Amino acid sequence: MPSPNDEDRLARRSAFLAGARACLPLLPGILPFGMVCGAAAAGAGLSLGQSFALSWLVFAGSSQIVAAQLFASGAPGWVIIATGWAVNLRFMMYSAALAPHFRGFSGPRRWLAAYLLTDQAFAVTLARILDGRPGASWFYLGIAATLWLLWQISSLAGILLGALIPQSWSVDFVVALTFIGVLAPLLRDRNMIAAAVAGGGAAVLLDLPMKLNLMAAAVAGVAAALLLEKLWPKSQSGA
Repeated sequence: MPSPNDEDRLARRSAFLAGARACLPLLPGILPFGMVCGAAAAGAGLSLGQSFALSWLVFAGSSQIVAAQLFASGAPGWVIIATGWAVNLRFMMYSAALAPHFRGFSGPRRWLAAYLLTDQAFAVTLARILDGRPGASWFYLGIAATLWLLWQISSLAGILLGALIPQSWSVDFVVALTFIGVLAPLLRDRNMIAAAVAGGGAAVLLDLPMKLNLMAAAVAGVAAALLLEKLWPKSQSGA
């Protein structure tokens, strides 16, 4: 008869593997995006080692592209770092939402989880949490680690094959489809829908420096959901 420790280990392994398998539907968006990010770094004049270091140190597609563009334009190092930091401000909100599920983890594991955080890993893990399924932390590590590996492979391919990728190629459409596919399962009630509409509208309509429209869109989405909950509580509407 398995001991409680064995059962716990099997549950963690099952959740981790489930997270890894959850990456499969994301491949059509992740792989092309990673390749273009790698090609952008190589095209900006970075060496093979520098381009690949940018990929695994930053591990954030939008920041990698912005950094490559700023580097190519001769921007100072502090401007590149500050812009990347501003673009990734949304991850502070992601990490705050996931933090309660990592309370039993050691410091190094929490740092690893923070490093692996991406939009896709957060959204898919959040969907699992909303379903009430156990093992959210290990599921997250499974999908996040697999995404990291696939991203590095696709980024390296883009670095090596960058000269073969036409400059006219754009990842905007592919990335948008990926995020729509990740977001759709989360739209389960009116608060989620209100947050999505408000955040999407703000992201499109606002034109702020250093990509701060992304952070403003996140704040607008949260504010819309909170305001709707205050004016029309679920307990009253039954929604």
